[in-house]
Amino acid sequence: MSRVHWSLLILITLVAAIVYLAMGQFEARCRVCMKFRGEIVCETARAHDTATAQMQATQSACSQLTRDVTESFACPTLRPVSLECTE
Repeated sequence: MSRVHWSLLILITLVAAIVYLAMGQFEARCRVCMKFRGEIVCETARAHDTATAQMQATQSACSQLTRDVTESFACPTLRPVSLECTE
């Protein structure tokens, strides 16, 4: 094999290792449905733990439901309509 082939093989192996290691950091997955002002939005998030995944999914759903700063603080404090988490 030429140097180019070896370099390409090493590069592909390195990228595959990085992707594999990064995938292991997102073990928890949560789907959260939030209701605000009569509207319901569901979002899914992945994170290293369930609490973080739930918080990220809640924030994502609330960002679509709120119109101003006051609402953006109120929405995440509400109980989700539904919550499903897996690790």
